[in-house]
Amino acid sequence: MTWFSRPPLRSPFAAPEASPTPRTDDSDGAPGGIRILTVCTGNICRSAWAQHVLQARLDQRLGTGGAAVTSAGTGPNQALSVPRELLDLAGGDAALRGALEAHRPRLLTARVLEGQDLVLTATEAHRDAVVREAPAALRRSATFLRAGALFAELQAVAPGGGPGALADALARGQASRSRLRDRAADLPDPFRGPAAGYAAMVAALNPALDAAVEAVERALTRR
Repeated sequence: MTWFSRPPLRSPFAAPEASPTPRTDDSDGAPGGIRILTVCTGNICRSAWAQHVLQARLDQRLGTGGAAVTSAGTGPNQALSVPRELLDLAGGDAALRGALEAHRPRLLTARVLEGQDLVLTATEAHRDAVVREAPAALRRSATFLRAGALFAELQAVAPGGGPGALADALARGQASRSRLRDRAADLPDPFRGPAAGYAAMVAALNPALDAAVEAVERALTRR
């Protein structure tokens, strides 16, 4: 969102993250299911849409409790909610529209990143903010568009390899970047723009979400 230009720096007092925290509660979903975090700036447009679309599609594929998808923003304004232009793009999907209407933004922190198996961000700047908060998230994070391009090649993800297979695929892709070099990494922010901008954002994001769903299912079910 354009009213916040720089993600906040990680606190110098935050404890370093060595590895994902073991799941000891179900505050972000059922223990044992894969945990995915989506990130943008205000957490009411790009990451909100990604969160609720991913959750619905993964519930269909994996069953309820197989995945817990949440979201956060590097500079959210908690007085704001999901714009009507984005709500309208849910069309006749009453469940998706209801989830978007109920959505409330929250701030990205090291605590929010604990235990996340996969972190998908709107832009490279948001990924940088993630890594500042939780350095160990480097190998299990990527922008939506880069992850989508990589996950579209399902052989990149080991079948039945679990969440670690997704992180391994992202790490390899981020290291080489050759196949992604000609693809835009950042998803434009439609906030406070025309309705066409929201539609363009959804049109660019949804194929990446589809690829992520297929990759998660492959990693978790050996398909």
